Amino acid sequence: MMMVSRTDRGSVRSNNEDAVAVDPTLGVAILADGMGGLQAGEVASAEAVDIVRSFLSALAEIDEHSLNEAISTANARIFDLAEFGDDIVALGTTLVVWTAAPGGGRCMVANVGDSRAYRLRDTVLTQLTRDHSLIQQLIDSGALSAEQARGATHRNVITRAVGLEREVTVDIETHDCRPGDLYLLCSDGLTDMLSDAAIEDLLEPDALVDQKTLRDAADNLIEAANAAGGADNISIALIVI
Repeated sequence: MMMVSRTDRGSVRSNNEDAVAVDPTLGVAILADGMGGLQAGEVASAEAVDIVRSFLSALAEIDEHSLNEAISTANARIFDLAEFGDDIVALGTTLVVWTAAPGGGRCMVANVGDSRAYRLRDTVLTQLTRDHSLIQQLIDSGALSAEQARGATHRNVITRAVGLEREVTVDIETHDCRPGDLYLLCSDGLTDMLSDAAIEDLLEPDALVDQKTLRDAADNLIEAANAAGGADNISIALIVI
């Protein structure tokens, strides 16, 4: 298994409210996109990544229950920071986690918010997560097509996040993993700038043979998102089975 992560503040923002971490030994990748104004977003995303990573690293085995518990622990901590902090009135962050599942040949993906997980298998890119956002609700209701949604206003209004309420609902799914699969975690700074088709075109799984080529692939995605406008922070984790 190979893993790399990259984060960039983009071409417009003055600070970076994203956080990302990968641990190949543990078999875990975590990405968060913070919100809350001032430095609150940076606090929320960093806390979420650190808490989930620490929680999972202490386990002998990671299953759906423990993954949910890790994210719930991060949610409670961030909620308490906002509730009892003197200078921070609101904290929240999206979160997406990829982890190898017990028994081999499987992985788990957990998400809250609109940071995404994708799988590239046999050159076909598939979104594994469903956004918790107003735009996704409009797509689900038939009010907007997926193409119309790309140019819609309020496309970044999320309906669920870590830290905004005392309890959080986490979506967790288990997927089969095959040798050669490529998994992508990303913040919306990538997907708002690049279509799924553009991301698919930039990823060449046959060329990802070592850490350098995997780092180059992540850098290419960030470069393309910045070239397309770089309107938000851009964070990426890539995992090759």
